[in-house]
Amino acid sequence: MVDALQVSGLTVSIPGSAPLLNGVEFSIRAGERVGLVGPSGCGKSLTAAALTGLLRPPLVRTGGTIRIDGQEVGNASPRTWRTLRGRGIFQIFQSPGTALTPTRRIGAQLAEAAKIAVNASDATVARALETVSLAPPVAGLFPYQLSGGMKQRVLIAMALILRPRILIADEPTTGLDVLTERDVLAALNTMAEETGAALLFISHDLRAVAEVANRTLVMENGQLVEDAPLAALAQSTAPAARKLAEAAAALQAAC
Repeated sequence: MVDALQVSGLTVSIPGSAPLLNGVEFSIRAGERVGLVGPSGCGKSLTAAALTGLLRPPLVRTGGTIRIDGQEVGNASPRTWRTLRGRGIFQIFQSPGTALTPTRRIGAQLAEAAKIAVNASDATVARALETVSLAPPVAGLFPYQLSGGMKQRVLIAMALILRPRILIADEPTTGLDVLTERDVLAALNTMAEETGAALLFISHDLRAVAEVANRTLVMENGQLVEDAPLAALAQSTAPAARKLAEAAAALQAAC
């Protein structure tokens, strides 16, 4: 079976400088949930940008391949990327407001996604909001009227409607209180279960990763240094993986 996402030798640089991502390789099967962890500045969000065709100049992909369902997309045209984003690959950003149109009500934005989706009905938007635990009146609100956690769940509702092959969630719980974080993680789990999407969950928080993924990729200085079950990181031969596991254990013990 072809992997939903296959990344081989991915290298991203600013011309004339050392690579910021250097030979990144991993794959995710359909329905698999994988965490991508590492310290701030290690290249996690840059990886997400490369995988979704959202690298901005002067950043350029200087090597490697990106395949979605076996199709090479790394060299895809902007027009092809616009077609892929949404139903092929969907990203939930750390700042969800940037992905929502500020002057349009939430219901209208979800209805627009439903027009793109297959087998969507008049009840699709209402059901998606209900699935992510957002009340029906949210459909009549503008993005500025929602909290950060509510905006994240609106994007998850949009993913539920579009049913993408691959979902990338980039630090979706940063800055949220623990109750809102729980709601966002529960919505992500529901979305993955209902759609069968491959999930790449990017975070610096192993506790959050443990809620949605078992397998973990550890990044350090633009390179992947470990690919292992979350429970095995404490015994990893990679110092960066062990340090993350030790820090998470210490924080857990202090709570």
